[in-house]
Amino acid sequence: MIKINHFEKSNEFSRQIHDLIPGGAHTYSKGDDQFPVNAPKAITHGKGAHVWDLDGNEYIDCSMGLTSVCIGHGYEPVAQAVCEAAYRGTNFQRPATIELEAAKLFLETVQSGDMVKFGKNGSTVTTAAIKLARAFTGRNRVAIAKEHPFFSYDDWFIGSTPCDRGIPAQVKAMTASFGYNDYESVEKLLADKDHDIACLIMEPVKFDEPKDNFLHKVAALCKDRGVLLILDEMITGFKWSLQGAHNYYGVKPDLATWGKGIANGFSACALTGRADVMELGGIRREGEDKVFLISTTHGAETTGLAAMVATIKEFKQHNMIESNWARGKVLKERLQQVVQKHDLSNALQIVGFPCFFALVCRNAGGVPDDAYRTLMMQEMIVRGVLFQGLFYPTWSHQQAEMDLMVMAFDESCAVYSKAIAAGTTENLLIGKPAKAVFRKKI
Repeated sequence: MIKINHFEKSNEFSRQIHDLIPGGAHTYSKGDDQFPVNAPKAITHGKGAHVWDLDGNEYIDCSMGLTSVCIGHGYEPVAQAVCEAAYRGTNFQRPATIELEAAKLFLETVQSGDMVKFGKNGSTVTTAAIKLARAFTGRNRVAIAKEHPFFSYDDWFIGSTPCDRGIPAQVKAMTASFGYNDYESVEKLLADKDHDIACLIMEPVKFDEPKDNFLHKVAALCKDRGVLLILDEMITGFKWSLQGAHNYYGVKPDLATWGKGIANGFSACALTGRADVMELGGIRREGEDKVFLISTTHGAETTGLAAMVATIKEFKQHNMIESNWARGKVLKERLQQVVQKHDLSNALQIVGFPCFFALVCRNAGGVPDDAYRTLMMQEMIVRGVLFQGLFYPTWSHQQAEMDLMVMAFDESCAVYSKAIAAGTTENLLIGKPAKAVFRKKI
């Protein structure tokens, strides 16, 4: 395979952007410290599953804008719907007519909850769900699944991470944790009848299946103890099914949060839930205390909602969920065959589901290792695959893209084998290893 080795414009971009934007990006997961030094520093444009950097290098995109681009970059039916909405006006003094259309279509599609509130960012709707739960239950504390890496940039969650600078201790004390697939840890949290837990929030699934009826048992326990169950579909929504992973597993939350891949990369997120809970944020119950739920100028901007409506229609018309699962299954199997070919089963582990899976990179001792992970990223990127550890098959990842991804992985595994044999990435990894997003020190 041809190797990419010119980054002059990318490197100049990186030198300038850090002087103007803290972190050099508006999402920490996109920062320079998350990639090897040979990664493109900026993307100029994308089409389908392909993106191009400032130096004209072309890559296949593996994670598609942090999985927000659920069909493909520049997908014309969605882009056209956005353009048409923009020409008709993006924001008005009263609700736009598309807000009702979008609400009806979204609730009909996801089949979760009676009401919906739209927003622009996932953190907005997860934090709104927390506020509703506190208002509804009269309790204060929040319980989060400790294995799930991100729920919000707001203090109630970030205070539970190593990046807790600037967050008061009193706020941090308001968040507790439990283990996913550890029902006893949930029972322990709610054992005291005077517990102060307003809600539990978790993803329905990450890379491990829910075991021993975990989701259903937690839902039943929450109902018994008067705790609201919030299932975060930010990642899983429109991947497991159009109804999300919680419907895939047959569990019903009180509230659900949606985002990322519901509008093919455009900014649209949603909070859905029971009418008796959601209506606390309404204005029809005269005389009752008002919950100031989500109230943002751009929350229902017409372009984002138009993108969401068009995305849903495209998913339904082309049966994209089933197609993504089928192609993802083949890709996952082919990658696993490459791992076995290079005798790397103890060092490389493919985890997850055909619709969304990850590569765990271990050192010669079998321990997950950032240096080895970065080496794999480096070798995939130099071969034209923009890889950060995740595989997200979309409608745009067809046979040609899959073949190139497997070829790049095969050659990358050959380099990885050398590191395993040597017991080090020295002389193979260029620059420093990528770092964790959530860390105490810069």
